[in-house]
Amino acid sequence: MALSLKQAGKLTGLTLLGTVLGLSAGTFASSKPSNKSETYDQLVLFADVLSRVQNDYVEEVESPELVENALNGVLQSLDPHSRYVPPAAFEKQQERARREYGGLGIEVSMESGFVKVNYANQGAPASRAGIVAGDLITHVEGVSVEGKTLNQAVEKMRGLAGDPIKITVKSVDRAPREITVVREVVQGRAVRHRILEGLGYIYLETFNNENVARDLAEAIDLLEKENNAPLPGLILDIRNNGGGLLDQSVDVSGHFLSGGEVVSVRGRKDDDIDRYHAKHGQKLAGVPMIVLINGNSASASEIVAGALQDRGRALVVGTPTFGKGSVQSVYPLRGGKEGALRLTTARYFTPAGSSIQGLGIKPDVWVESFPDDGKKRIRISESSLPHALDAIIKKTEGDDQKEKKIKKLYPPEDWPEDKDFQIEQAVKILKSTDFKTRLRQAFND
Repeated sequence: MALSLKQAGKLTGLTLLGTVLGLSAGTFASSKPSNKSETYDQLVLFADVLSRVQNDYVEEVESPELVENALNGVLQSLDPHSRYVPPAAFEKQQERARREYGGLGIEVSMESGFVKVNYANQGAPASRAGIVAGDLITHVEGVSVEGKTLNQAVEKMRGLAGDPIKITVKSVDRAPREITVVREVVQGRAVRHRILEGLGYIYLETFNNENVARDLAEAIDLLEKENNAPLPGLILDIRNNGGGLLDQSVDVSGHFLSGGEVVSVRGRKDDDIDRYHAKHGQKLAGVPMIVLINGNSASASEIVAGALQDRGRALVVGTPTFGKGSVQSVYPLRGGKEGALRLTTARYFTPAGSSIQGLGIKPDVWVESFPDDGKKRIRISESSLPHALDAIIKKTEGDDQKEKKIKKLYPPEDWPEDKDFQIEQAVKILKSTDFKTRLRQAFND
């Protein structure tokens, strides 16, 4: 997860290395006097080795690639997430974070053989052309979409920004009409929502989008409108969500909390602590809520799950999260022209003071997604990565007994592959008459 922490002093050693290699500005004045001579000697040694490789290696080598590998050798010996990002890769990362593409600005599914518009991004080309949720797209460039898969139909609508496209739209109580829409670069929405067996269901794809919290609030409003009544319950699905922006995780958590701590960020020094709090004025106050997690829920996802669990706001269901509880600060080098430095600078802690790093968030109700076939499944987690930061374990009396009592729920052996067992169990739990009792017990435990 990237955030801009003002800890430029931590870059001293790397800026020195960059100076010797001619990569970035820096001075030895920022080093401690006691380390100055030793650091200088080591950098001279590095420059000597680099020169020897350039001149005498059996094959000609590319100096920039050597330097990049050397930098990453230093950084990745610290932990799995610190690294040097070359300029081209840094630009691509920024583009992916923006999730921009050329399109119409709609989210779709297939219904009755046609493309159904589930959501039209406000201000995007389709919305400006009068297309709204519930509309059906029957033809693209005069060709019927009937008989085509969703991917085939959507592929026909993709194209370069600035290019027009003709689509035939069928709306409720209106005759089919042909509309010409000009494609634009549109920022995708990281939120999906629907009514699921009378309950609200929201899936958050990523937190690496500056509008996640805003889009979540809109999704809640749309669900209530579609339900024609207050929601009786909500499932927040953050499975396979690898995280993203800290401020978005805080704001998302804040939609379900009225003030209070969401997460604390603690650096190297004892007094280097930042605490992040929810704003007052939560949505869906008192509405029963489940947070779905799995082993691919990481970073910002773990902040949200940990906050809502520690504060007794939601029952957490699924399998333990990944355990990435470290903060990476991104420092563009020379304005990004020389790439960027991604450096681990702090750890995350839940409101109860529990470290996420290497431990993750454990569910209140452990529900597996695959049948128990007797085979031992290897779970890849943060703690299994090379050079992972140590976990800070905060044990209380009786923790060992609690671990032994954890019951894992598996789908039956004949469970259909096209059905989501974890979601079905979440619905069942949320609709149960003892939900509030189970939530209270989980919070007290």
